[in-house]
Amino acid sequence: MPIEQTEKTKFEDVYKAFLSSVDSFQLAKMDDQELEETLWEWLDAARVPFVNYRIVDFYDVDMDNKCFNSKLSHAEVALLAKSMKLEWVRMKKHSEDVMNKSLGDRDYNAVQGYNYLKQYSVMETQLVNEINKMINKIEYANSKIYGDMA
Repeated sequence: MPIEQTEKTKFEDVYKAFLSSVDSFQLAKMDDQELEETLWEWLDAARVPFVNYRIVDFYDVDMDNKCFNSKLSHAEVALLAKSMKLEWVRMKKHSEDVMNKSLGDRDYNAVQGYNYLKQYSVMETQLVNEINKMINKIEYANSKIYGDMA
């Protein structure tokens, strides 16, 4: 029996959770199609760490209806949104790193760009740690995986 549309989580739900966690003028300037493509790229990249996630298959998607083929919990939506934010931070960090290389260390440091790289590195580390903790909490509390030990 196929899963009904109401039992599926739309990508839009994850996008909303992600967008509420970032403040980006760049995203605000995008038209709807460009924003949708960018958000999908980050969501697609955000699924990679969850290849071995045991509760839901984040790769089981319906691209026509832009949704997952299962109903994600609020914690799983938050987990994917946080992973999207990690991809966003990595993109920002990479942009700053490219800027540093193109300007040269002295000029880049003169505009205090090194602080941005440092802040993005700290944020990246924090997000990775938070994601790992969330995965552990979600999986440990799942009785399907651990049975009576949960």
